[in-house]
Amino acid sequence: MKKFTGTILLVAILFGINGCQSDSNDTSSTLPSNYDTKQSGIISANTLTSYIKDWEKNKPAGTTGRLIIFQAGATSNGKFLTHNDSDVLVYQIPAGGACDPSYMRFDGISNIPGALLDGAHVDGMINMFGIDPEKDYVVFAVGEGSTTLREVVRSWWVLAYWGWPKERLAFLSGSVSYDFSPSSGLSEYLVDTPTPPLDPSQYTSYSMKTLDNLQTGLQTYIADMMNIASLDDKHGYFIADARGSDEYNAVKNSRTADTNCGPNHDEQCYSPMQGHIRDAVDFPYTDLLIMDDQKEDITGDGIIDSKDASYKFRSPMELADIYAQKGYTKGDKIITYCRTGRKATVIGITAYAVLDYPVSMYDGSWIQWGEMADRVDVDGNEIVPTDSHLNLNTPKYTTVIKYVDPEYTQSAAPYQIDLDATTSNNILEEDEAYMQ
Repeated sequence: MKKFTGTILLVAILFGINGCQSDSNDTSSTLPSNYDTKQSGIISANTLTSYIKDWEKNKPAGTTGRLIIFQAGATSNGKFLTHNDSDVLVYQIPAGGACDPSYMRFDGISNIPGALLDGAHVDGMINMFGIDPEKDYVVFAVGEGSTTLREVVRSWWVLAYWGWPKERLAFLSGSVSYDFSPSSGLSEYLVDTPTPPLDPSQYTSYSMKTLDNLQTGLQTYIADMMNIASLDDKHGYFIADARGSDEYNAVKNSRTADTNCGPNHDEQCYSPMQGHIRDAVDFPYTDLLIMDDQKEDITGDGIIDSKDASYKFRSPMELADIYAQKGYTKGDKIITYCRTGRKATVIGITAYAVLDYPVSMYDGSWIQWGEMADRVDVDGNEIVPTDSHLNLNTPKYTTVIKYVDPEYTQSAAPYQIDLDATTSNNILEEDEAYMQ
């Protein structure tokens, strides 16, 4: 499998990548109508400014360390949340997100492009920024909304999976550009520069191993996903496809990272089969966000449109109603997926950190699932034989709506599919071993 080194690349991959939970018996009518009372998980700008203004006085119970804010990109006018670089630090991370398909992990059946990070890389990140996993409180915030949010939520999910305590892990609802705009009354909390990065000589030696809190239940891999998909009676499971209705219905093809398809091998590649996992619910991640509340030209492009919306999470009360409308029964385990595991984490964080619903992410998502078909790829190679137990383009596993012409079908080579494999627990086993 492909490995990589280097501080710059590590930061790009990590970040491209909460104790106040609701009672699992709450109904939507008893849930909060905003995030001002949340001290972790998803928090409001009001909560965050109270932390920034007086961290020592207002920090959540159980937190003994500093406030660490990772801001993904500057605001539309180039600003960052204020910091004192003592007990409140604001580090700039790339706004492009955690999606780096060159980073792969082998789950036992195939490679997963852009897979959830392993323990060494997570430890590398916390040491690069000097974050103490036993004391510090971490907040992720996006400078501007739109796609940045879905990428950075992935970084929140990485820390949650590796066991960062929920009461010390948060995500700002909405963008900094929106909530800290000149008309918001909070622009005083913006400055021109972030906290300077640590010099390599200052790197620390922290490790997630000290927490011993790996949350393996937050991840699902392809063999288990196959077992769930094959069930005629899915009582106890709720499969959520977060990609969007057009991809769910194959109106729009799910693309891959490669652009070596077409007659000249210089065009976009797509998954060989298009459709959705059997009995998955069409659950666009955008249903959980507010994208129509624009009120001023925060992007500075001269017009007020959806780019100026807040991209806040809908309130806990609204989220519960949306899940119910989608057919979710409380207590069922949510299995969420999308194309590459980014959009799916928006469902993941709302279920896990706000509603306290049992949830797990199928990390391979459609970029892996859609590859497992008895098709011929762009190189003329058979991907999966028709009679293989890994052939997923059957009604037992998949609602296939159409196939992609081989000329535009992603090569199977990067996936390194093991046609004899029957289990996909390698990554979980590697992660559990790392914690020892």
